Amino acid sequence: MAIEKCPKCEDQVLDNKYSCPACGFVKPDKPEQQKHPKKEQITTENTSKSLQIQGVVSVVLFIVGILWFYLTADEYQQRGQLNIIALLMFVIGFIWYVVTRFRIWRQHKSG
Repeated sequence: MAIEKCPKCEDQVLDNKYSCPACGFVKPDKPEQQKHPKKEQITTENTSKSLQIQGVVSVVLFIVGILWFYLTADEYQQRGQLNIIALLMFVIGFIWYVVTRFRIWRQHKSG
């Protein structure tokens, strides 16, 4: 087996007919396709860490807001009140998630 360079990660790997063990790049069947790999797909590898973290935090805020709102709904209903903090967590988490997804989409579209 010969050592060759992966077209995606450019790591030195043994000649493998199927895929690169370093990055998982799957080699095409036709040799002419191997020379010019197609455009990279959108993956989490292409997304900045900041946007990934914001996406996770927004989902956590959204879920905690929903759970807190529904778990304390009876208590607040008996007092004739609305749990504003939980409702705000839910709404802010949802809006933040949508905005973060839009920013990720825009980053991948421009890049």
